[in-house]
Amino acid sequence: MLTSGPDALKVLARSTAVLLVVLSLASCTSGGSEARAANPCGIASPSEEEALVREVLDTEGFTTKDYGPTSQLVDKAKRALPVISPKKDVFYTNVCRYSTGDEQGDANATFLAGWVLRDAAVPSTPNDSAYMVNGARGAANGSRSALLVQCDMPGDLGAKSREVWLTADLTFGPSRPDVDQTAKDRRMTLTYLMARRVTDALGCENKPLEKPPVVKPLTAP
Repeated sequence: MLTSGPDALKVLARSTAVLLVVLSLASCTSGGSEARAANPCGIASPSEEEALVREVLDTEGFTTKDYGPTSQLVDKAKRALPVISPKKDVFYTNVCRYSTGDEQGDANATFLAGWVLRDAAVPSTPNDSAYMVNGARGAANGSRSALLVQCDMPGDLGAKSREVWLTADLTFGPSRPDVDQTAKDRRMTLTYLMARRVTDALGCENKPLEKPPVVKPLTAP
């Protein structure tokens, strides 16, 4: 059962605090469903994800930088999960980066995934818009969007997976404190769709993000 209230929202702010391991998900090339299974960063054209990235980055064209194969993500995520504890309550990995260029100040969105202990608590920001999307709790603001997902892992990892959240995050640059609610909703939708690729890759038995996202803020900003 998902935790509600301020503790869960506080955990969401962890998304940009620590990047402990550089592992990767996929060679982020375009493709259909089979390509997405092997390359979770790949975006087909046309697709909902492509349209969302264009809107988020405010551009017609963008490049994708990936950090490795899906098998590496699955292997390292499985090995990291048993280590999560009060002494090491978070594990993050860079997945990929969408950007309009390589220069400082170019618009970009970096996708991160990992685990966070459910009772880990860090401050949230006043500008967060809170969401509950098909049972996954999320938050979005001008610099990031994050989603906490219950991912029931198979086999020996099942019990441990119920002590943590799978966390999926997008960080955005340059940070824009003035983003409106529509922009936050787009960011949360993109985060959900990217997170679903991770849950599929990990084989979460509860299929937490199987349904299409219906993204509405819990409260008005």
